[in-house]
Amino acid sequence: MLFPFSASCRALLRPGEAFAPAPPSLARACWEMARVWMPLALLNALGTAWRMGQAYELLRRGAVATGLFERFGVDPSDLRAALASLPPAPAFGRIWPWLLLAVPLGVLGTWLHHAVWDHLGLWLLGGLKRKRGFRTSLLAEAQALRVAALGTLLGLLGFVPVFGTLLALPLLLLDAYLWVFRGFALAARHDCEPWRGLAATVVHAVLVSVCGLGLLGLTLFVARLAV
Repeated sequence: MLFPFSASCRALLRPGEAFAPAPPSLARACWEMARVWMPLALLNALGTAWRMGQAYELLRRGAVATGLFERFGVDPSDLRAALASLPPAPAFGRIWPWLLLAVPLGVLGTWLHHAVWDHLGLWLLGGLKRKRGFRTSLLAEAQALRVAALGTLLGLLGFVPVFGTLLALPLLLLDAYLWVFRGFALAARHDCEPWRGLAATVVHAVLVSVCGLGLLGLTLFVARLAV
């Protein structure tokens, strides 16, 4: 496993050269992405599930700041009683087997999501002049996400007490860089200018944010009508 990570470090330091060699087949690129990313994603999901379970139990025990709720007229004793009435969290032993199914589906879903939206962004920016099609974007995303799996590895440090808090900002900046890093792969595989590939990932983020805000606004509007 050291080889994929050393190669990923080199790719992140020299993104313009990372995708210069001839591309592999789509099947091989998917396999390389899956064998590096899926185990790390599973470890991340296990840690997240464990942490969420612990936080939920603390919430049920009333370990929550009540000062903010008091400003809105909520009685702290009523709040604690409501929290105590919440059902207990499912045992971790019942959760982790489901992650063995959910994580691979989540990895493949993320890959397809990025491919669709980045391809759309590249099309809007005129980066598909070579007309290499959506399959090329799938290949580019698979190669880029194999490298971006290094971010998932480093993200595991976030579960270390205290140390994780100190690394919160650096990990956030790394996530932002890994987001636009996919643009280098898109540009290389579609043979367009690097700025178009990078901008495509930004367009992706903007479009998804707009759609999310629109859906939220529609939900609130429907909820008001139902009152």
